[in-house]
Amino acid sequence: MQKGQFRGETFISKTDQVKTRLWLTSPHFYPTYGGAQNRYRKYISGFLQRGLDVRVITGTPQIDERSESDLMENWYDAKPGSWLPIASLDGAPLHRIRLPDNKNFSRSRIYYNALTEMCKEPCDDPLVVQFLTNMRPNATPWLRQLKNSGAAIIYSVSQYPKWPQKPLKRLYRHRGYRNVYNKFDALVTNSNTIKDFLYDIGVRTRIEYIPNGVDLARFHPSNSDQERKAALAVRHQLGIPEHHKIIITVGAIMPRKGSNKVIKAWQRVLTQFPDTHLLFVGPRSDVHDPKLKQFGLELSSLIENTGHSEKVHFTGNIENVEDHLRASDIFILASDREGTPNSVLEAMATGLPCLVTPYTGISAGIGKPNEHYQLVDSNPEAIASKMLALLQNANYRSQFGASGKNFVTAHVDQQHTLDRYAELYSELGEQALHQRKCR
Repeated sequence: MQKGQFRGETFISKTDQVKTRLWLTSPHFYPTYGGAQNRYRKYISGFLQRGLDVRVITGTPQIDERSESDLMENWYDAKPGSWLPIASLDGAPLHRIRLPDNKNFSRSRIYYNALTEMCKEPCDDPLVVQFLTNMRPNATPWLRQLKNSGAAIIYSVSQYPKWPQKPLKRLYRHRGYRNVYNKFDALVTNSNTIKDFLYDIGVRTRIEYIPNGVDLARFHPSNSDQERKAALAVRHQLGIPEHHKIIITVGAIMPRKGSNKVIKAWQRVLTQFPDTHLLFVGPRSDVHDPKLKQFGLELSSLIENTGHSEKVHFTGNIENVEDHLRASDIFILASDREGTPNSVLEAMATGLPCLVTPYTGISAGIGKPNEHYQLVDSNPEAIASKMLALLQNANYRSQFGASGKNFVTAHVDQQHTLDRYAELYSELGEQALHQRKCR
């Protein structure tokens, strides 16, 4: 056995029992609201069950409400570059490095230096570092250091990137991202469309397609009195009568997500179904990002102009998304860019009929259009027309709800996803450990 220290924790490494260490890392993790971060947080307990030694390495919680999480304790009293007391997140140790509040090179330097320092901690077990943040070319020197320390490094490319329109700028950005992506031992993507795109820009490192997993034990139609009561409690809390209809969308409220289009479509629905409510589950990005102030003002104006502002509900960041889905009648995703959005798959799993507008990055990962979900043109008139068709016909809603649920159950069970990840982490970790011992 080998005994060592890991940021104040004592660990014992058994030479006859290899246990892969998995570090999930991003400057922003819990309690922020980001697709990749939230998805991998849901995987933590499954990774632990599969024998991985999971730790979360992160930095600044990007929230304004300091009381929103007990993880904020001591944050503003700490100096940039210092480690905060170790916390626990879903059974995994959570290590936080105090980062500067301003997004600049100093922030990146402190984050990556802290990460590479932790990789030098003595341990004989394989180490895999899974990056979840948006990787930029300036990370290249630190990625090289991490690999030299004996860690396997992986990056999750979970969103179709936005590229400049001007050819020269686009070429320059392609080259920068291609170079940084090729520094990884592997890339993981949840979309074959994104996988093809990565090959198109010249990425030659290993790329693994692993579909997003849905926790079917959590996301399913109400099948118990307790779950039905929880859904009714959501309606009661929001002040929505049981016989009123709810159109729900899940995700951060921002321009890319098409929140304004959803409001405009819902306004048209009100002329025929005045008892229909609009439910936004997720944080309002304009509250935290000064650049989105005008967008926030636009949303407020649109809501006010409907004459039914009391029927638009914002929940903020919540834990019981499944209860809100079960309380609803129709799901809508009107985004411009995505990878494979888990919000759609989770809505399908609960039996909701889903409306999806065409977005950059759309793939078969969410099923077949007009069979497992309704594909609708990305304009308020077309969206409203599909909403009305579903609201007018309960059998139509049930048909698409059942079809989507069957697709998720058959193809996107989170247990299969977790198995794929565990196999990949073990393989890459062993390879990196072998290379380290051969030096």
